[in-house]
Amino acid sequence: MTAIATALIANRPKTAAAVTALMAALLAAWLVGSRHDGGLGPLAAVAAGTVTAIYAAAAVTAWHLALRRKRDRETRRAAADTVASLAADLAAGTDPARAVAAAEPAWPAEAHVTARRLRAALRIAAELGAPAADLCRRLAEHLREDDQAAARTQAQTASIRATAALLIALPAAGVALGEALGVEAVAFLFASPAGIGAAVAAMGLQAAGLAWTGALINTVNVGSS
Repeated sequence: MTAIATALIANRPKTAAAVTALMAALLAAWLVGSRHDGGLGPLAAVAAGTVTAIYAAAAVTAWHLALRRKRDRETRRAAADTVASLAADLAAGTDPARAVAAAEPAWPAEAHVTARRLRAALRIAAELGAPAADLCRRLAEHLREDDQAAARTQAQTASIRATAALLIALPAAGVALGEALGVEAVAFLFASPAGIGAAVAAMGLQAAGLAWTGALINTVNVGSS
């Protein structure tokens, strides 16, 4: 079940976010509107469903981005290893066409940019008579340098991403703690105009915080490129 969910989130993130948000909204609306303290009414059900749907979609989106970063890292490393293996075959005297055909099964399907760079290197070698093995070896070295730079960038932004995750998780934890302490946080947030206003303001501040952390991450990415 987890594998199916992971595959859906990785390959169809919009569908996964929409389905998750809908299911979470229906469950929250039912719990708040009908079950919580005998039912808090339709307004509370709509408010709870809307807020829960937004948080559920945000969680799925964050999961998708994490999966995409992992897949990109694996793609870079697989492409570098394949190019290095191709360079070794060419250096051993293997015919270029035969060496490329042997490397194709191991080539990651999503390494489109690297594939263009490899084709350009092989074309230059064929047109100018440059040693294809040396060009492929240098390309493999550049790919490994790019992967190391990406790894350093991810390490530098790990604390920023953790802050963003806390921004999403802490409000739900706070509401749960309030319910456990008996202060009726759910009833205040979803069944009163003041509570709904507070929830909207809190979500707006969270969105601003996430936008700020995204800008910080982009600054680190630009500085590392």
